[in-house]
Amino acid sequence: MTVLVTGATGFIGGALARRLVETGQQTRVLVRNPQKLDNLQGAVEVIVGNLTDPAAVDRATEGVETVYAVAAAFREPGLSDERHREVNVEAVGQVMAAARRHGVRRVVHCSTVGIHGPVKGPPLNEDAPIVPIGIYEETKAEGEALAMRHGRDGGPPVVVLRPTQVYGPGDTRLLKLFKLADKQRVLLIGPGIAGYHLVYIDDLVDAFLLAAGAGEGAVGEAFIIGGPERPTLNDIIRTLGPILGHAEQTIVRLPVKPVELFAAGCETVCRPFGITPPIYRRRLDFFTMNKAYDIGKARRILGFEPKVPMAEGLRRTVEWYRQGGML
Repeated sequence: MTVLVTGATGFIGGALARRLVETGQQTRVLVRNPQKLDNLQGAVEVIVGNLTDPAAVDRATEGVETVYAVAAAFREPGLSDERHREVNVEAVGQVMAAARRHGVRRVVHCSTVGIHGPVKGPPLNEDAPIVPIGIYEETKAEGEALAMRHGRDGGPPVVVLRPTQVYGPGDTRLLKLFKLADKQRVLLIGPGIAGYHLVYIDDLVDAFLLAAGAGEGAVGEAFIIGGPERPTLNDIIRTLGPILGHAEQTIVRLPVKPVELFAAGCETVCRPFGITPPIYRRRLDFFTMNKAYDIGKARRILGFEPKVPMAEGLRRTVEWYRQGGML
């Protein structure tokens, strides 16, 4: 049977589509620009069109057994709130409606742990409140709720995945973290004790396949998908140092409050001129926001067991960055 992947030109969707092809699944993708498919060209059936175009979505969904809904608008520079809502909410409705018309067996919808907002106390699980704090998180929360609602109201069964921070070869969003660690003197803001839960791309792809084949107990449920460890930012920096060739590093720490005040001042000065401030308060979340999660539900119901230890995943990613001249 044919499966459909949306977002196949992105990091997560591309990795998922490659795995599906490798395992012999007849794979279809819906993309705006086939030239961005790289090594998937010729290996997948391509439907050219926009996720927000009902006709394109209908063509892509016809005859499909499983839909992996991965595509998302993700904090790209200059991306409007309206575009976030078009892709992360309205297009979800288009996909779910088309899946219902064509009798799709299951939809695996990719959400994010970011919809829970800041983690307070012990590692957060799926029962925690939904308190998104930015337009990306807000629209992803709306899109997830919409997919679930379609599933409950006679649409195809839905399983939702909420990945933690994804990394691995092919990703460039976390390159700044690797560059931060690639120094003899590492500058950190705050104590570095906040959790920073990662998930390696291969483990996340495993979770997608498990969600597609899981029993009825998974239907209508959301699952946090993270790696086998819950490191802090300090743990990641200390692990990366030797991998990058810095056996002895000095960590210089700046206090959070003065940096927050400086960032607020930068925002105030830059905003009237339409200039992106060199540092802003939201950016400080990288150093201070706790991101530690509990993947017990995915283990129990999906049989998910992440296989790639953090140190090995970081080593593979460093190797890929170096091959590309990024480090």
